[in-house]
Amino acid sequence: MRIAFAFGSIPTRNNQETDLQRAVVDKKDWLGQEAEYVAEVLGRRQPGSATSIHVMYPVSGEAESNGVEWYATRPPSFMMKPFFYQGKQWSSRWMNKILDWKPDLVHWHMNSYAYTFHLASRRLVKAGMPYVYQHHAAYLAKKPWVRRILRYPHRMAKRGIYSISYYEKQYREGLGLDPSKSTVIPVGYDESFHKMDRDECRRITKFEGDPVLFWCHGLTHRKDPLTVLKAYEQVIGEFPKSHFYMAGSGPIADQVGAYVQQSEALRTHVTLMGYVNNSDVPPMANAADIFIMASHMEPYGIASMEAMACGAFPVLSAIPSMYEQTDNGRLGLLFEPGDVEDCTAKLRRAMGDVEFREAIRAQLPEATKPRSWGQTAERLVDLYEDVLGLEPTRERDGR
Repeated sequence: MRIAFAFGSIPTRNNQETDLQRAVVDKKDWLGQEAEYVAEVLGRRQPGSATSIHVMYPVSGEAESNGVEWYATRPPSFMMKPFFYQGKQWSSRWMNKILDWKPDLVHWHMNSYAYTFHLASRRLVKAGMPYVYQHHAAYLAKKPWVRRILRYPHRMAKRGIYSISYYEKQYREGLGLDPSKSTVIPVGYDESFHKMDRDECRRITKFEGDPVLFWCHGLTHRKDPLTVLKAYEQVIGEFPKSHFYMAGSGPIADQVGAYVQQSEALRTHVTLMGYVNNSDVPPMANAADIFIMASHMEPYGIASMEAMACGAFPVLSAIPSMYEQTDNGRLGLLFEPGDVEDCTAKLRRAMGDVEFREAIRAQLPEATKPRSWGQTAERLVDLYEDVLGLEPTRERDGR
């Protein structure tokens, strides 16, 4: 079985990375992780299979990582402008490389980008090449003309994969899709995120505080770190031994730094860590008592799943993906996005009600296991086999 993953976004956690090999090996994002886990399952269940990833990237080239072949194509120069960036580009050379690789099935990752998806689907249908798509963007487009463009590629797909039921329902009803072709398969998290010895993790990370709060996201307006800082500022006096570690970089990093510097309390109790490689995050998540995410929009929220798998208590924004991850708030606390007072109240409870917090923390590693990449990859391969009419040649490993 030959599976080609196709997407246009930079496949790294640091979108300033221009060295393809370094991006693929050291800084790959969840899209690369998904392909690697799928390649492992395919190798076990369909020996002789091959997995590739086709990206649009600042430089053209080829690389290999953990059984996955990477093919990068630089789009035309004008499509490297910010308006086209992160998946909205189009490159005929990129599309030709996908077709020339001769996959049995294309796994498409840009279903919300109407122009790119429509053009690609026409090429795939003409070539007689089946494809499935995986939704990981935001809400369905509101403009009627965009929806018209989206209908064809969605309806021609063999299957639609959604990370949460909220988005599956939105697309199915909004585009009039066949419900039998839609499925919900969570975006996974890397299994390097798991429960570890806390004392050892605090020794490694040098995290100190009672409690320790942890942020690990980009510093952007959408992620909204300022709401969290304003909320934390209001409770520092009640929890003078606490400390807040913020890992991440982004376009408002200077604004975040300036806000911390203007407050003596924040200067004392907040550590801005900048960009952190994902391989360094598991001990940080294990060293933390509380993990915070304040996004106004998050299609899934892998960072929160990673932290929860390590046992960090989640204080998250009340958006659809966070409701599903926390079982409608049963496994954490949710606050209205951008609402400083609500965030303050949830932080106060998470920090002060230790018995409540620890009872939830004890459940998290086991509760998150069904969303690990190992589980998700098995379900994806089930779907591929169903679409292609293949029976597995080896038994599932039972995970």
